[in-house]
Amino acid sequence: MSIGRRKSGTWDQPRVAVGALALALGMGLAAAGCSGETTTRTVTVTSPSPTPTTSTPTISSVRVTGPTEITTPGGTAQFTATVTLSTGATEDRTSTATWSSENPAVATVAANGMVTAVADGASNITAAFAAVRGSTGVLVRLPRRAPDPVGGARLPLPDVRAFIEQTSAQRPDLLANSCPGGVKYRNNPWLDYIVDALRQQDTRWGYNAKPTRTAADNGGLPVIAAGDEIAYHYSAGPDEGSRDVYLIDILANHCGNPPSLTWRVFTGEEPGIWTGVGRF
Repeated sequence: MSIGRRKSGTWDQPRVAVGALALALGMGLAAAGCSGETTTRTVTVTSPSPTPTTSTPTISSVRVTGPTEITTPGGTAQFTATVTLSTGATEDRTSTATWSSENPAVATVAANGMVTAVADGASNITAAFAAVRGSTGVLVRLPRRAPDPVGGARLPLPDVRAFIEQTSAQRPDLLANSCPGGVKYRNNPWLDYIVDALRQQDTRWGYNAKPTRTAADNGGLPVIAAGDEIAYHYSAGPDEGSRDVYLIDILANHCGNPPSLTWRVFTGEEPGIWTGVGRF
C-alpha cells in the first residue's frame, strides 16, 4: 500500500490491493476449516406422549336368578342375568343376554328374561354371553281341578285333614297369628297359606263367605270370610258365589290362645257361600 500524496490540492486515495486482500481472507477461512476443530449441534426431538389404552372388561361368569316355581297357568316370572366382570365388578345384563329354555314345552323365556309357564314339569333357564353362560331351574306346578260331576251329582269331599296338618306344621308362626287384630270373619295369612296349598291339589277349594254373619259380629267391620273355615265347591258352574259347597271348620279356639287344628265337617248346619275373597 502506498501513502497518498497531495496532488493539485487534493489527496490521492490509498490504493489497496483488493485482490491480495480477498486472497488472504480466503486462505484464512480455508485454514480455519482445516484446523481439525469440529462443531457439534445437538437436536432434541420431542415425541408426543402415547395415549393410554383402556382394555374393555370381559365377562367372567353369569348368575341367573328367578323364582323356583310357577303355579298359575300362563303365569309369568321375571328372571335376571347378573354378570361378574374381569375387574371383579358385577352388572345387571338381563336386557342383553341371549335367553333360552331347556324345555320350552314346560316354560318359555322371552328376550328380556320373562319366563312363562306352559305345562307341568321342570326346565333350566339359561342366559348366555357368547361362550359364558349361567342357568337356574324352574318348576312349573299348575293347579288341578276335579272334573264337574255328571247329572247334577255331588263330587265327594276330599279328605285333606292330614295334608292341612302337615302344611300348617311348616309355618307355626302363621298359626299363632290366625286372628290378627282380633277380627274373626276375615281371611288371615295362615288361612291364605292353607287355601293356597289346597288349591294346588284342586282349585275347587276356597273360603266360606259366612253369609250368616254381619258387621255387628265382626267388630263393626264388613264380613269377608270365616277365618277358620274352608269351602269345597262340589257341583258344576262357577265357583264364586256358589252355595253348592262342603263346609269344614279347620281351626278350634279361633281367636283364642292358643288356636289349634281341628277337622269338623258342618255342611248343612248353616248356609255357606264359596268365595275367593278377591285373591283368585
